[in-house]
Amino acid sequence: MIAALILTVALIGRFPVSVPGTVPQPTLLASNLSLPGLASAATAASVPGEISASPLPLTVTAPATVQDEVVRAQDGTTSTVSALADQQRGAAVVSSDVVSAVRAERVPIFFEYEVQQGDTVTSIASRYHVAPNYIVWNNNDISDRDVLTVGTTLQVPSVEGIIHSVRYGESVSEIAARYGAEARDIIEFPANGLQDDPNRLRSDALILVPGGRKLAPVAPTLRPADPVPAPSGDADSWGWPITGMITSYYGPSHPLGIDIAAPWGSAVYSARGGTVSFAGGNPCCSYGLHVIIDHGGGYESLYAHLSSINVVRGQAVNKGDLVGAEGTTGHSTGPHVHFEIIRNGVPQDPIGGGFLP
Repeated sequence: MIAALILTVALIGRFPVSVPGTVPQPTLLASNLSLPGLASAATAASVPGEISASPLPLTVTAPATVQDEVVRAQDGTTSTVSALADQQRGAAVVSSDVVSAVRAERVPIFFEYEVQQGDTVTSIASRYHVAPNYIVWNNNDISDRDVLTVGTTLQVPSVEGIIHSVRYGESVSEIAARYGAEARDIIEFPANGLQDDPNRLRSDALILVPGGRKLAPVAPTLRPADPVPAPSGDADSWGWPITGMITSYYGPSHPLGIDIAAPWGSAVYSARGGTVSFAGGNPCCSYGLHVIIDHGGGYESLYAHLSSINVVRGQAVNKGDLVGAEGTTGHSTGPHVHFEIIRNGVPQDPIGGGFLP
């Protein structure tokens, strides 16, 4: 019996029997798996359930380099940095120079100031940090420094100095001597545009004479060889520049010349033959647009407040030639011509001095 049982067990172990319902081993699909260290391009193995991938590199190997080349590269880097530093320092210097030049150029020859209620020459001068005389000297129509017309535009020099209308043939040294100033100061003042070159001086321009002042000219004694031209019909005599009504005579309250009123735009003529030494000006202030004619022998004539100018500097004119049109430019309360006769820098009385008939 025992022997039969042993034989039966042996036969069952030799021929196993499959039992339905046995759970199979799970399989792993590569499409549903993500593991660190595997390339994103890893491909599934041909056999389902297996994965095949190459490991990612963890280090990067640089190409072989010769030691001398490394040294040369370091030297080149050092020189490049040094060169760039030099360029930056140079650029900083240039930038500083440019900024200084721009700031200097921003200083104008003069400022325009419109007189307000209560203003006096002294108060305006204090506001612009210049002496009161520089307001008077640069605005020819001021007769009373304590009484100014509201609304009048004055020209105030940016620094203490004289605003000068450059005349034909004038030199920097002549202008400096005229105002007791230094020629170098005129040349070096940036707004004058001379840029260390006095040859840049242009006739008809307005420049500033730093440190200049109006010197009282000494009236020369008349000599028989240098008489005042007598009124007559010849070319050397003086004639009226315009036909109109005299609204201001030469005198203490109007010490430079006379004012002749006429309809706006009336023709203005040369009072005597000569050469135009200045034709221009600033329409805002003082004389406005004006013309100066040099008649020789120390005589000049001036025609101010013009609306337009018909001559150019250096032009020769005869008595009665058209100079320009009457207007209201500059310090003017109405259409008129301000007319002056100047002898050796001293204003003369055009009527009382026997110049005009």
